[in-house]
Amino acid sequence: MTLGEFQHAIEEWIPPATSWEGDNVGIQVGRPDAAITNILLALDATVGIGQEARTRKANLIITHHPLFFHPLRSLTPKSRAGEIALYLAEHNINLYSAHTNLDHVDGGVSHAMASLLGLKNVRALSPLTGTLAKVVVFVPTSHLETVARAMHDAGGGKFTKYEECSFRTDGVGTFKGTENAKPFIGTQGVLERTPETKLEMLLETWNLDRVIDAMMKAHPYEELAYDVYRLENKSRMFGLGAIGELPKPIPVRDLLSVVKKKLGSPAVRFRGEMSHKVKRVAVCGGAGIGILGEAVKQEADAFITADIKYHSFQEAEGKICLIDAGHFETERHVLPVLEKRVKAIVRMRKSYSDVFISRTNTNPISYF
Repeated sequence: MTLGEFQHAIEEWIPPATSWEGDNVGIQVGRPDAAITNILLALDATVGIGQEARTRKANLIITHHPLFFHPLRSLTPKSRAGEIALYLAEHNINLYSAHTNLDHVDGGVSHAMASLLGLKNVRALSPLTGTLAKVVVFVPTSHLETVARAMHDAGGGKFTKYEECSFRTDGVGTFKGTENAKPFIGTQGVLERTPETKLEMLLETWNLDRVIDAMMKAHPYEELAYDVYRLENKSRMFGLGAIGELPKPIPVRDLLSVVKKKLGSPAVRFRGEMSHKVKRVAVCGGAGIGILGEAVKQEADAFITADIKYHSFQEAEGKICLIDAGHFETERHVLPVLEKRVKAIVRMRKSYSDVFISRTNTNPISYF
């Protein structure tokens, strides 16, 4: 399996288009045609992670946090990113990062937190919008299935748990070819009326170009009529954070104990009444305070995230129990989820790569 083949396979699950604008996801260091040996998973890229990769004979590191957040003006050991990149390049180690696209996917970072905390009926806290489009094309009835199959094979008609979805309406199309036309049906200069089917198909926006290209290649007309609609539906597959319910209400005091134990947080910061009962809980791995309003709007009793500022704790007064469980601690539990996905890709590609979760602690924060 090459790095490029791996990238294509994993991005079927976590499309880069679902990441935040300006985020840096994908291949950070390496060549797409590089053959992959073993694979090491970590939250962060460090020289120590590179050294562990060499020990495990891994030439691909997959991290959650990108190595390059900002453009570099030079690649030297004077910068942290430069030093790490040079080490990886000098030892032929590739680096791939899955950041906010791994945050947003159903089953990603926040869903891993929700699962550990025992939440039920889990859904996205802040669903993404703008991930769907609809293509409408008019097809002669004789070629309907050929065009529909080409569009489906290119990624059209996928909707949550269903595939090959479409809507079809029969009608009559009219057209008159000019003297330069080469009509598939009818004669130049004659107004034609022919049975056509209006074929409508939902698709994910990142598949739009591919589906339209397949549609045009399969369609028999010299010129074809089609429409593209951008939809604002809330996604059921991609969103930031997660929200669910505990099996039964528990006091804030007990929730804090569960958070520390399950997430492995040495300490947590919080605002809330110790005896107050909580049942509906919202979570967001990493710095998720930006969607605090969604947690309040959806009547969560508690919101667990990281990197909470002083004034955010003030704003939570009387609205919600707010818990800061640590950035590293709220994100690291996605690594077993990622491991399962990567191992499935290795099997699918009939590769012999071993997949490891790093034993190196990359948390820059210590507790005293």
